[in-house]
Formats: sequence, structure tokens, C-alpha cells
Amino acid sequence: MVPRRRRGRSFRPGARLAGAAAAMAALGPPPVPRIFSTMEEGPRPGGAAPGEAWLETHGRALGHFVAGTWLKPPGRGTLECREAATGRLLATVLRGEEADLAAAVEAAAAAAAKWGRLGGPQRAQHLQRLAAALERGAAGLGAVAALSGGWPLAQALGADLELGLRLLRVPAAWAQLGPPGLAGWAPLGVVAVLVSGPCSLAALLWKLGPLLAMGNAALVLPPAEAPLAPLLVAELSGEGGALPPGLLNVVTGTPCLRRALRAHPRIAAVTFLGTHQDEVQDVAWGSPCRGPRLGGARGGRVVVIVLDSADLDSAAAAIAGSVGTPRALFPWGGCVVLAQEGVVALLGRRLRARLGGLRVGDPVDPGTDVGPLPPTVAPPEELVQAAREEGAEVFQPPVTLPPGGHFYPPTLITGVAPTSRCLRELAAGPVLVLLPVRSPGEAVAVASGLPHATAGAVWAQDVTLALDVADRLPLGLVWLNALNPLDPMGGCAGGAGADAGLEVLREFGCPPWDPPPGPGNTPETLLDQAPSPEPVPGGPAVAPDSADVAAAVEAARRVALGWGRLPGAARAQVLRGAAAALGGGGAEGPPQRDGDDDDDGDGRLRAVLLRWAAHVELVGGVVQEVPGGRALVTRRPLGVVGVVLSGPRPLRHALELLPPALALGNGLVVVAPPSGVGPALRLRQALVAAGLPGGALTVLPGGAGGDGATLARHHPDGLWLCGGGTDPDWTSAGSVAQVWIPGGVLGGLGQDPPPGAEQELELRCTRPRCLWVPGGGA
Repeated sequence: MVPRRRRGRSFRPGARLAGAAAAMAALGPPPVPRIFSTMEEGPRPGGAAPGEAWLETHGRALGHFVAGTWLKPPGRGTLECREAATGRLLATVLRGEEADLAAAVEAAAAAAAKWGRLGGPQRAQHLQRLAAALERGAAGLGAVAALSGGWPLAQALGADLELGLRLLRVPAAWAQLGPPGLAGWAPLGVVAVLVSGPCSLAALLWKLGPLLAMGNAALVLPPAEAPLAPLLVAELSGEGGALPPGLLNVVTGTPCLRRALRAHPRIAAVTFLGTHQDEVQDVAWGSPCRGPRLGGARGGRVVVIVLDSADLDSAAAAIAGSVGTPRALFPWGGCVVLAQEGVVALLGRRLRARLGGLRVGDPVDPGTDVGPLPPTVAPPEELVQAAREEGAEVFQPPVTLPPGGHFYPPTLITGVAPTSRCLRELAAGPVLVLLPVRSPGEAVAVASGLPHATAGAVWAQDVTLALDVADRLPLGLVWLNALNPLDPMGGCAGGAGADAGLEVLREFGCPPWDPPPGPGNTPETLLDQAPSPEPVPGGPAVAPDSADVAAAVEAARRVALGWGRLPGAARAQVLRGAAAALGGGGAEGPPQRDGDDDDDGDGRLRAVLLRWAAHVELVGGVVQEVPGGRALVTRRPLGVVGVVLSGPRPLRHALELLPPALALGNGLVVVAPPSGVGPALRLRQALVAAGLPGGALTVLPGGAGGDGATLARHHPDGLWLCGGGTDPDWTSAGSVAQVWIPGGVLGGLGQDPPPGAEQELELRCTRPRCLWVPGGGA
């Protein structure tokens, strides 16, 4: 059947198409072809206007931020804050005095008392509100970071902001849930954050997040040249009740103001950002036993290993990109590239081409790849000139540097010797050092010997070889075929995974087995306090010979590399053999005790050996999803641990610290008084007979005082102070990565360790390790 034609308007496809064409013509030419024809960039959010507007609201004259308000005491001098790109005056801040610092400490102490009594969920809500306030003020934060710090605006508003907010929200999540293993931990109180050198928003929140989550108040002392970003963060923290007043205080001034902290016993801890070790020792005061807790400075250089099978184009692009935009948490530490001889020339050509394409200019310009150096960073010209004098080849692309600023061109140094100064010292600026290596093993050896190495990357398409090289690097964070995908749950925040989150929180908390923080309180020692009616056996105390200590530390360092790489089951077998050698009963367990006195010290020590033998067989790692890939999270031995025992009686109880350190793969150097040398040597004899390498445990006589300082001068990876006579000042101990006073972690004589003690011992004996593997993650 033929359908009937409908009467009325006829359907005219040509008319409809003509109308559509007219509408398209009215809209102008299609935007996509125009973009591809001109390759011009579209509009980007941001710009200097939000930062300039914030400065104008304060008349470009800012004071301290104390107790939730701006503090401008009369009669104070001022410091100039200048734009990094042009040198023009941005604003002035106050030159703080001791009275300003005292007011800030009092405000922080009052706020900390109330904040510490809040429950974890309430603190988490405040931290989430703080993250939201910073996100709303992102345009101003990015502009201020670009103007005063020289950070490229695209980076400040992009990766840095995202990372910083995560570094705040992850501790908030721990506070909400209650971190496992930290039940009963108390806040420290007032924590001083001393900032030196370049400091991104992410780096500042790296400290503030866990600090606040644990119930502390912060007193930030920024560098005199770049205080604007911390001041803006503090002001935003008061918006909408994000943080209670007095919880985040910022006092500006010269470096001399930091020494005035010594007059304030309410300062419970001092932590550093971007500070060199000599500056730490200049500011620190007191000692590990008597004085504020000292948190070491973080940061350093990144080491990249490029093997023969690597994708050289992707490696060159990532390495050159990291030079243009300094990493948020490892800023301006420089980058050392170790390439196998077969690809070093090809990689060098690619790096020169990439560096030549970087745009140097105003950090507020969205097209800028390399901005000016931060005001606190000196140009690396002296280091580069020293490399030239040593015979190295220096490549700098022919770029025109903007006038009036603090700029330095991207630089590639090749042909250097392994002992060159540019490898010994950090290069402050966009500087790459390319060094050839003959084999993957040599690359690992060179990378392990480089000072200030913080993180690493391995480029290779041979996955088996890449994983082997990455596993042998003594670095806490290693990327595979990538660079800089930092994530707080994947290793950037001082560690990796759940244990790393706990480790960062533990830095700002007091365990329940130690006395609450406060003036005059010192951690409980491991001394047997029972009176001794007889003279102490063992003869007079002696001072440890420095040469003997140096030899013992070096021997422990050599042996610890192999001992720590043994499977946990192999180390467990040695501990079980030592337990059997200390007494009857075989490996089934310790003999039954009739009492809790110290006569059965061997039985308790055997029980500790057997418990940690079982523990080390169960130690493993986890795989976590992170942006762009997977994080393989493990824990590695700390390295060489110096243990100082002191006191009027044999410290058999303190010897129970040694089995966990050995079980987890460390080498030990023990300095004991004459009364403790015998028990320690007896334990060593049992362990060596069971298969422990001889240099893994050395026992030296001491007890005359200064044992801790003597050990610290030889730079062990950890220093444990057990007893009342072991109190080196921070000038000596500040160079050691981890200084610990065990306190009551083992419990009293005849008592079981307190809850959480075993986890504390494991974390004290190891360091976090994260291997970032690309693929699969969103």
C-alpha cells in the first residue's frame, strides 16, 4: 500500500541545513581548528591579581598573626618582602622581638590546652574545614607563592595545591578514625616550625597536618625574605572557624629571633623545613633528655638511574620537567642522573634539546616553565664555575633572562668526576648533573654514596632489572619509569603507607609509657632503680676510645648491608639458636620463673629472642593504590644503631632492646658501663655462635660520661640513650637521623611491655620504603 502524502508544508531538507549553517556562521569559526592552527593557549585561572589584592587589604604592611588576629606592636622595625621576578617591593613585615615571641608562645600554649582535650573526630572536622578554606583561597595562595617565592603559577595552583590539601586531609582522616597503635598518646603542646629556604604550600602542610591532628599548636617562624605565604595560610585558618584562635601562629623576624625560643620552656618540640644541618645545630638547644624534642630537617636531591633498556624520550622529558618545576617536597635540591655508558650520549642530547625548550620568565605567566630562584636561595654560579675548573662540560641554553630578577638558566653538567664538588653539595637551582656508569651495580654504588639523596627513580623497560636496582637503592622513595607522582599515602610524606602515616603522627605525640610533656619532665630511664647494698661490680667506668667506636661503626655498616638483606626466616633462625644457647629448654620456650626478680634475666631475654624470631618471620609489606599506579610499601632496616647503656647496676632489662634491632636487620654498636659489659658480651657470644656476623654486634666498655656524644660523632643511623648518664646535647646528637630515649617501652621488671610497645620497637628499628610502580591507577 502506497502511503498518502500529507498536505500542508512540505519537508525541505535544504532549508533546514541552510538555517543551521547560518547559525554556525553567527557563532564564528569553529574553535578547535583555530586552536590547532594557532596553537595558542586558552585562558587559565589565576594571575597575580588575587595576591596583589590581598596585600592591598593590609596596606602592604603586615604584622604577626597571633591568637587568630593581626598583631602590630608599636615601635617595631620592618623587613622588606620583594617580588622574586622583578625585585620590586611587595610589602613589609615586622621585625619581631622577644616580646612578640613570648605573646605567641602564650597564645599557642592556651590554645593547645583546649585543642588537645578535643576528641579526634572534632579535630578532624576542623582540619577538613581548614582544607576547604585553603581550597577557596587557592587563587590568592598561588599568586602569593608566585610573586614572593618564584613558584610557577601553574604548579602552585595545580600539583602543589592538590598535594598540600591531601597532606592535610590524610592526617584528618587518621584523627577521625583513631590511628591504630597510638591509643593513649598525648599531644606535645606547642611545636615551633622553623622554615628556612624555599617552602611550598605542600611542604608547610606536610608539617602542619600531623602536628595539628595530634592535638598540638603551631608557632611558625618563616624566613625573613619570604614570610607572606605562611601569613596568608594563618589568616585563612581563621575563616569560618576552621581552626580555633591561637592554634596557628606566625611570627616574622630575622634568624636571630629563633635563638630566643630557648627562653620559653613551653616549647615542647622544634621541627625544621628546608634547613641545613649546620643551621639546625645553631638553633637547637638542650638535649634529647632535657629540652625540646628536635625534628630533623627534610629534603634533598633526587637521583635518577637510566639503564640501557630505558625509554630515553620519556626519561628526558620527565627529568627536564623536574628541573623547570621544583618538586614541592624536595625543592631546589638538584638532580643527579646516572646513565649507563651505552645511552649516556643519547640521553645527553635529548636533555640538551629539552632544556633548550624550557621558557624562563615571570612565574605569574602561565607559559613559564622556569621561574626565578626563591629569595632565600643563592644562585649556583660558584658551584657551576667549580665544575668548569674541574674539567666538566657545562651546557646552558641561549636564553635571555628577564632583567631585575633572581633568575638562573637551566644547566646541564657532564664529564664530572665522582668526587666533584657538584656531586658532594646540593645545587640550588635548575641544575642537572649527568654521570656515566658502567653497570647497574655501579649505578647503585654511586647512588648509595651520594650525600643528601632523598628519593630516586629508575628508568628501564627490563622490569626485572629495574625492580632489582630499585630494591637495592637505600632510599625511602623510588619511582619506576616516572618522576614526581608524589602522594601522601604512597611514600612522599616521610614514608609510605599506613605505617608511614603513623610515623609522621608519632613525631608530634607522647607515648603513654613516657611522662607527659612539660617543663622539668624527662623520659623515664631504663635503669633498675632498686638500691644496691654492694659496690657495683665490673670495676671503674671508662671513656670509650673514639678509634674503637669508629671501627665498630664502620664494621657494623659493612655487615648490616648483608644481614639486613637476608630473609626474615634466616634471621629468625639465628635468634632461636641464641635463645637455645642461653639456657635449657630448646626452642620451645623459656623455662618457668618462680618470681619476678632479676635473677631470671636470661629467661626473660630468651623469651624476647623467641618472640622477635616469630615476629620477623611475619613481617611483610602491602600494595596500595595511588594516583597513576601502585605503591609497594615495605619497611627496611634502619642501618647502624648506636646503643648507650649507663647506670649503677647491670642493665639486663635494657638488653631486651637488642633482639628486635637485630631481628629487623640492623647492625649494633653497644657502649655499656663495666657492670653491663659482661651480660652484653654473653648475649653477643650466644648470637655469634648461632650464626650472627661478628661485626653486626659490637660491645665496647664505657660509662665515664660522654658515651652518647662519642657515638654521635661517628654518625650512626640511630642513637638510643638508655640510662641517666647518657645525655649528649643536640649539638652532638643533631646530626643523627633518629635519636630515641626508650623510656618505659619495655615495661617494668617482671612486667609485660605496655600495649603498642612492640609496634613502637618495630618502627624504631626500621625506616619506611615505597616503590612507586606505574599503571592501572586513576
